[in-house]
Amino acid sequence: MKIVVLKGGASSEREVSLNSGTNIANALKENGHDVLCLDTVLPIEQIKSPMKPTQKMIRNGDRNLATLLSAPEVQSAKFIFNALHGGSGENGAIQAILQTMGLKFNGSGVEGCAITMDKIVSKVIFEKHGIPTPEWLCFRNDENRQNAEIIETILAKFQPPLVVKPAHEGSTVGLTIVRDVKSLDSALKVARKFNGSILVEKFIEGRELTVAILGDKALPIVEICPKHGIYDYECKYMHGMSEYRMPAEVEPMLTRLIQDWTVVAFKALNCSGYGRMDLRLSLDHKPYFLEMNSLPGMTSTSLVPKAAKTVGISFNELLEKIIKLGLNR
Repeated sequence: MKIVVLKGGASSEREVSLNSGTNIANALKENGHDVLCLDTVLPIEQIKSPMKPTQKMIRNGDRNLATLLSAPEVQSAKFIFNALHGGSGENGAIQAILQTMGLKFNGSGVEGCAITMDKIVSKVIFEKHGIPTPEWLCFRNDENRQNAEIIETILAKFQPPLVVKPAHEGSTVGLTIVRDVKSLDSALKVARKFNGSILVEKFIEGRELTVAILGDKALPIVEICPKHGIYDYECKYMHGMSEYRMPAEVEPMLTRLIQDWTVVAFKALNCSGYGRMDLRLSLDHKPYFLEMNSLPGMTSTSLVPKAAKTVGISFNELLEKIIKLGLNR
C-alpha cells in the first residue's frame, strides 16, 4: 500500500525522530510498500525534492502541518506512519488533524497522546487506578516565581535523591537526578528552559525496567543497564552506552503484576495500538511506574523492537502489526 512516513519535526526530539523515520521507511520499503518519507519542517513545495532543513525552517516549526497533510501526495496514501516524537507529533495535535481528515495512522488517538504527553495528568490517573508511582510535586513554570521559593516547597515534602524534569518533554530531555540539596537550583534552571510545568518526584533507587504494549497485551519486560547509571539521552541513543536484559530477570508473579498494571494504565490513559511503560523496581522489589510513551522510538537502540524480538517478532513484522492495528482502529 502507499504509506507516508512523518519524521523530524521541530521538537527537542527531532534527531531521534529522524532516525526512527528513516528506519521505518527503509523497513516498509523492504516489505514492498510504496513509501513517501516527509520531514514536517520542510515547506510543502519540497515534498518531491526534499533538502536539508535550515534553522529558519526549524524555528518556524510544524505550524503548517494541516497544509502539509492536505497535499495530494499525502491524501492519496492509505496509511500515515507517524514517527514524530515530542511536540505536536505526540501531544495529540497531529492526531487531531489526521482524525479530522479521515486518515488512518499508527498509535494512540488524540486523547491518549495528549494525556501521556502530560506527565502530571498521567501521575494523577496512575494514583486514581491504584498504580504505584513515586511521590511527586509539580510547579507552573512561572517566570515570576523564584527557584528559592520552589526549593523551599520541595524540601518541605521530601529530601534528595529527587528527579527534576519538564512535565511535557520526552527522551529525558531536561531531566536531572538531584543527589543533594545544593544541586536543586541548577536542576530547576535546566527544567525551566522548557515550556510547561515542572515535575519533581522522589528518585527510586533500583533497576530500570520497561514494558511494551502491542495491541492489548504486554510484551516481556526489558531491563536497561545504562553506563551512566541513569537512562539518559546518550545512553538511550548511542550504541554501546546501555546493556539490555531480555527478558528481565524478575520473579514470575511480580512480572505478571507489572504487566497487568501496565495494561491497566494503557487503557486508563486512553492509549491504543502500541506503547511503552517506563518504571523503576526498587531495591526491595516494589515497582514504581513513571510514564507511558504513546509513540515509542523505532531507532536501532529502541526498546519496543527489542521487546518484540524476545517473542520472535522482527522489526519488519512489528511495523506490519502496528499498521494493522491502526487500520482497524
